[in-house]
Amino acid sequence: MDGFTYHGSCLCEGISFNIRGQPEKVFMCYCSDCQKNAGAPYQICAKFDKDQVETLEKEAQIGNWIVRQTVSGAEKHKRFCTRCGCTLWTVPMNHGGEKFIVRTALLEGGLETLRPAAEFFAPCKPSYVTSPEGTKPFARMPGY
Repeated sequence: MDGFTYHGSCLCEGISFNIRGQPEKVFMCYCSDCQKNAGAPYQICAKFDKDQVETLEKEAQIGNWIVRQTVSGAEKHKRFCTRCGCTLWTVPMNHGGEKFIVRTALLEGGLETLRPAAEFFAPCKPSYVTSPEGTKPFARMPGY
């Protein structure tokens, strides 16, 4: 793991966090959960090990909502700020809670420095959305 640290926060900045090192992968997701959560055609996310993420405030401000009906059959825990409602990350339980899927827009410079390499649930992508050059489309999320 390199010495680089990303700093991020929720919309109201009531919860801030640091992420040490680089993500395992960066991707765009067009699944209906991501579309609804983003209020947009997709979310850009980065997958980190749980141990890379350090919250700088009390955990009491972080809420949890569980998505039970998923493609993988395993729950997804959506962690969010209880004050502004901003989703911080998703914890996919098919990884035993050891991975955090973080929205790159929450990280300072994240949309520029964390370029997606893949598009998940690509068949759900609206026809007016153009794929970034070099991204690889997948019909589902690999590993499901």
